[in-house]
Amino acid sequence: MRKLLFIFLLGFLVHNSSAINQADSNDDPSLKNFLRIDPKEISKNPISLFGDNWFVVSCGDSTKFNEMTISWGAMGFGWNVPTITVYIRNTRFTYEFIDKGRYFVLNSFDEKYREKVRFIGSHTGRNTDKVKETGLTPGFTPLGNPYFLEASLVIECEKIYFDDIVRGQLFEQGQKNYSADPKETHRMFIGKIVNVWQKK
Repeated sequence: MRKLLFIFLLGFLVHNSSAINQADSNDDPSLKNFLRIDPKEISKNPISLFGDNWFVVSCGDSTKFNEMTISWGAMGFGWNVPTITVYIRNTRFTYEFIDKGRYFVLNSFDEKYREKVRFIGSHTGRNTDKVKETGLTPGFTPLGNPYFLEASLVIECEKIYFDDIVRGQLFEQGQKNYSADPKETHRMFIGKIVNVWQKK
């Protein structure tokens, strides 16, 4: 009986310790200029966020990470959770990080950072230190995922589904986005939104 009581108390303490650590993680110093919000409180139109504003997707960890600019994506609700879908070309350096990792982060920047976001989208991390060249400041979320302190909106996602785009099933305009290499395509990654931070 005592043994069962001990196991119960131990489980209770571990559970509550985890909850306390999760609550404390919201006070991470690198996020001091951000306010954590509910995904439903994202005020900007998702079509504008992707198509006009562009996102910088970052993935990896503190030992090695990469980032790239994306303008294809969607924000919505699936499997009873808030979701974001991104499309990453399988020839990109970032593809290796997002494909192997558990999380990815979307960073949205104000217009004054447009040229830096453009630079990130036009250079590969295979032979360019894009953080050094742009002067952006990387930080890491409590879950250990890379983001940028200059971002105005940071959306952290956990991968819940992926699949490759079948080029033969695309409409004509979509097929024109690929080279003659039949192996070139995009992988669709759907992420559950686990955290959203907005610049104060």
